[in-house]
Amino acid sequence: MKNLLLAIAIIAISIPTFSQVKVRPGLRLGLNAATITNHEDSERKIGFDGAIFANIHFTSFYELQPELTYSNQGFKRRNIIYYTGNGTNEIGGGFNINYIGLSVANKFFVVPNTGLHFIVGPSIEMNVSDDSQYDDITPIDFSLFGGVGYEFPMGLGIEARFKQGLIDVRKDYYDDPNYHDDNELYNYNNKLNSVFQLNVSYKFDF
Repeated sequence: MKNLLLAIAIIAISIPTFSQVKVRPGLRLGLNAATITNHEDSERKIGFDGAIFANIHFTSFYELQPELTYSNQGFKRRNIIYYTGNGTNEIGGGFNINYIGLSVANKFFVVPNTGLHFIVGPSIEMNVSDDSQYDDITPIDFSLFGGVGYEFPMGLGIEARFKQGLIDVRKDYYDDPNYHDDNELYNYNNKLNSVFQLNVSYKFDF
């Protein structure tokens, strides 16, 4: 009898909680400022990123947001002028990596009755194309991201994120001893994706 009463009490408490759960699809569009760490003469390049997502509103202070993402990354090389016997040459360029992936954004609304929120989560991305002429690029990247955003009552939002890759972008880095010795495998010499993102999002209310 006690177990039955306990079960009834749990259900009674859970009903209003789950009745507040609301799922809203949405779009996120924005710009990346991307580079690859520890790459000589590199600087951030501007690229496009976007996502479609399902926003799951659990409580007034927490939302879960799975996202299917696209992200243009890579780096821009600083122009370098060097002198040869035949005159001067200039090196520029850089390269692009195009990723599609899956992110899970956890959004925490820490200030009651406002749209201000913090964002944190993981992301796994697949390299679908790149134009690197020197190294093969790792096919998968795993990253962590965090940021801050503001959402208006009509569903429009703005946010800034920083995403840090955790896997060296060189495909054979972990297997080829020519890239490193054992002491350098996981230290500051890793070449990792590093991306600042500025986005606008909209949640539909069907």
